Amino acid sequence: MASHGKKRHIKRLSASPLVPIHKKAHRYLKKPKAGRHPASASMSLLVLLRDLLGVARDRREAQLILNSKAVSIDGVFITELAFPVGLMDLVSVGKKHYRVIVDKHRFTAALISADAAKSKYCRVTGKKIIRGGKVQLAFHDGRTQLFEKEEDNFRLGDTVKLAVPKQKIESFIKLEQGAKCFVYAGKHKGHIAQVMGITAVPGSAALLSLHDDSGDFSTRKGYAFVVDDAFLK
Repeated sequence: MASHGKKRHIKRLSASPLVPIHKKAHRYLKKPKAGRHPASASMSLLVLLRDLLGVARDRREAQLILNSKAVSIDGVFITELAFPVGLMDLVSVGKKHYRVIVDKHRFTAALISADAAKSKYCRVTGKKIIRGGKVQLAFHDGRTQLFEKEEDNFRLGDTVKLAVPKQKIESFIKLEQGAKCFVYAGKHKGHIAQVMGITAVPGSAALLSLHDDSGDFSTRKGYAFVVDDAFLK
């Protein structure tokens, strides 16, 4: 049976729980374009502008704003309503800058300074040796980066800071004891805590022992995003 073209919308009830919308306000929702972030961890730019930031009342107003080149993501101007927006993306609307994070189990846009908006945090999610002996790193937002073997100091779970808009690596943060982490998944979503220890669990995911103002807790290593003091400044 024919698919009758690409589907540009999804039912609100089937949208990711991370998307900050009213499930029963309307029936359909703009579907984020494939790429960058997975569908289960992203929202369309229309949803960000209309439902999260409130700078547009409807699709028409949002498109007018995009056509005026007033919105950039990670330093690149975007004009497509279906563009996928996800964790740690830098969104600039006019002279205001936001970092997309998870708080209270939903996406939110944290207002940050112009200086903080010059750096994008990318989590290392994959690593392999390719032809020519080079090392290829994969990041949480779909990016890849090649390194010479001698330059490889990265491990899965580390964070790379990219300079925006140059998109070049300026520094990296190791996932180790004493590091600061932002928990983006699990029941402790939204917490910023310090790593007290890392415990390997045979046959399962490694666990991080964390501490913040609320006390001690633990979470999976894959649920933590290493950050620094400039994260939300």
